[in-house]
Amino acid sequence: MISNPDVLRFSADEYRRRYQLLRQWMDREDLAALILYGNRYGGQGITWLSNFAPRHDTYLIWPHEGEPTLLTNLFNHVPDAQRVSVIEDTRWAGGADSAAAAADVLAANDIGQGRVGIVGRIPFNDFNALQARFPEIEFIPAGKGYNGLRLVKSNEELEWLRQGAAFTDLAMQALIETAAPGVSEFELVAAIEAAYTAAGGDHGIHFLSSTPMQSPQSYVPAQTQTARRLAVGDVVISELSAGVGGYAGQIHRSIAIGQPPTAAYQRIYEIALETYEQIASVLKPGATTRQVLDAAQMIEQANLSVCDDLLHGYGLGYLAPVLRTRATANQPQPEDFIFEEHMVVVVQPNVYDPKTGAGLQVGNLLEITAAGAVSMQKYPMGFFQSIH
Repeated sequence: MISNPDVLRFSADEYRRRYQLLRQWMDREDLAALILYGNRYGGQGITWLSNFAPRHDTYLIWPHEGEPTLLTNLFNHVPDAQRVSVIEDTRWAGGADSAAAAADVLAANDIGQGRVGIVGRIPFNDFNALQARFPEIEFIPAGKGYNGLRLVKSNEELEWLRQGAAFTDLAMQALIETAAPGVSEFELVAAIEAAYTAAGGDHGIHFLSSTPMQSPQSYVPAQTQTARRLAVGDVVISELSAGVGGYAGQIHRSIAIGQPPTAAYQRIYEIALETYEQIASVLKPGATTRQVLDAAQMIEQANLSVCDDLLHGYGLGYLAPVLRTRATANQPQPEDFIFEEHMVVVVQPNVYDPKTGAGLQVGNLLEITAAGAVSMQKYPMGFFQSIH
């Protein structure tokens, strides 16, 4: 490991813990090496081992024997990568042909056969080039097993998540204080980001939608905000995250603008809140995803549905398990996944009425402790009302 005292990073002991977990897992899987690929839209696996957050094509090659190498594609990103990375061999990937650089690292470590695990969505051409150069290597998908190492959080990770949750609470407070008739969605975003940036918080997400409660046009927080200005009778629904070093909180609240929630929205809120509370009540070490799905049955029983996940793992990115209701599942959902102490999840029922299009979202980041689920978000629950 290398160290720059001005750069935020975990302790040497924390990285040794991760590397020991990784080596033990590679032993069990009989892996000669691991190749991790990442970019702006999926590089958390690389960050967990290196402290570098990829913004463009980045490879981390981790041989079973020997030292790892971090390769980043854009030449002007190399100085920053070398400043923040804890991997001593951090360097340029050589420009347009990153796969060739990754292959050279495998060859330099005398890896030409055996099993090599792949983590991340390696570009098609890169993967073909690796296969062509190493016909005797068995490249296998290893993302699920690798990400499993990241599910149970260390004490240091939990501290970063608590700070991320505190920044996220500040973002929600700013949103609620700013939301008023005449304010645009863009202005809401400006207030959200300003709430934590001066304190060093990372931008996570600020999904939000505004819509009239009497004629709703949106029932899930939107990824893209608009110039639309709030009006009396609107509702603002939101999903916010801010963090530290990629370890973000997450919170979901709704705001009625200039008047109380309508009866229809109040009913949806109460069902979403009860669902959240029922799911949170079953989350403890030894609980299963079957219990979570059972707790969410009330949504369909009320002739409502969900658009977003009910629950997903979290903490340096989106992790397993990822659950929707049984009626809305769009892929197989394991019902025998077992929750463990110090796992961290987001519980976030996004309940809506398919007939009217009215909907909202309720949720928090939760740590699973020996005593049960504890919210890392401290901002109060509620269907808030703008009083401007």
